[in-house]
Amino acid sequence: MNTVIGQTLGHYRIEAKLGEGGMGLVYRAFDTHLDRPVAIKILRADATTSPERKRRFVQEAKAASALNHPNIIHIYDIGLSGDTDFIAMEFVAGKTLHQLIGKNGLPVRDTLKYSIQIADALARAHSAGIVHRDLKPTNIIIAEDGRVKLLDFGLAKLTEKSVDSEAATATTTAEEAPQTEEGSIVGTVAYMSPEQAEGRKVDARSDIFSFGSVLYEMVTGRRPFEGATRISTLSAILHAEPQPVGDLAPDLPAELEKIISRCLRKDLERRAQHAGDIKLALDELREDSASGKLSRASQAGGQAAATPEEQPALMRKLFGSAGAKPYRLSEILHIKMCLRCALLVYLAWWFKNVTSGTWSLVLFFSTLFCSTIQSIRAAVLLFAGGMDTEFLRREARKFAPWLRACGLANGALAMIMAVWIAERHTILAALIAFLGIAIGVTALTLKPGMDRAAIHASNR
Repeated sequence: MNTVIGQTLGHYRIEAKLGEGGMGLVYRAFDTHLDRPVAIKILRADATTSPERKRRFVQEAKAASALNHPNIIHIYDIGLSGDTDFIAMEFVAGKTLHQLIGKNGLPVRDTLKYSIQIADALARAHSAGIVHRDLKPTNIIIAEDGRVKLLDFGLAKLTEKSVDSEAATATTTAEEAPQTEEGSIVGTVAYMSPEQAEGRKVDARSDIFSFGSVLYEMVTGRRPFEGATRISTLSAILHAEPQPVGDLAPDLPAELEKIISRCLRKDLERRAQHAGDIKLALDELREDSASGKLSRASQAGGQAAATPEEQPALMRKLFGSAGAKPYRLSEILHIKMCLRCALLVYLAWWFKNVTSGTWSLVLFFSTLFCSTIQSIRAAVLLFAGGMDTEFLRREARKFAPWLRACGLANGALAMIMAVWIAERHTILAALIAFLGIAIGVTALTLKPGMDRAAIHASNR
């Protein structure tokens, strides 16, 4: 099928292959009439003899063209050139959601940004009586400017005739819409709803379950239902509960975890009922996130994370009242950490001058190395806080083990140097010992506490 590149279908000149799906291949093309890039989906050659696949191909164009929404791909044309069936649609430069989701999922900020748009697109489709039935990360594209586009309505089903004036001219009637027989299973297994998995009649709530599966994967990097085979995956969807989101993403806002849980309920009556309501809940969650009012699951046990008012008494004594700004105190802590490391290197240099031998050099250069590593990572966290809370959280979790290890190493090295010169250079030994203890205690106790306080502070 790559032989079509360079050829013309109607007034569309094929330029490059973009991808392929179960029914067709997608190419980037150029509309020679309107001078604009488009995407062309061509029905697979092996599918042209299948009336069912051709029906679904036409249904995709009709279903998507029935909707006018910024987050749903726009259909420009459906045509036949020679023996080739094709659909011309909006070309979106970007990546699929599947390509953006890493092994640890997306940051909460991006998850909310994208999921709100997906929910809004689903709400628009459902209001027109259209159920997508194949919602999954590969059918969602994220444009370079962050806009979401919902793709592939090849399995879409019209549940009832739309009375929406905006879609009235394009929506197929109930008699025209292809109906899937009860008892047949269509869709991508891992994102199916229980009623889809059983081949039962589906409505908009089936899309909501699939949306919950996509949202689960966005925040955890894992699918909620997975099995070694298609049958075991279907069995998990029907009978198993997914691993709690809080176990995989302990820093996730509790409110977002509740939304995912409501979407993934197997009981239709207890599941979230309307995509518009989900969109509204996600919108409010994003507003709370921006204002710092978001409650988060703790990193241990799933309990609410400690607020500045709940910090231990030692923290309040050392860093002021609960009304102080923990983020500013965290900045001061990182600056002090860098200064202490610099001072320790200076004292270690004096230690090298008053001692001799190979071990003296080893202690000095070991202290220099650990202090440099600790200072660099503390400086990174200092500037990370100026970006945003999500970035600060990721960097703090990444660097915490290094800072603790370097702090312990510096403390141990300082004590060794202090004991070595205690009898001949008492004052220098005392300074080194005091500084080593301060660095070790800060790295093990004060630093983790201040990171948590700064990350969860609502008043930055």
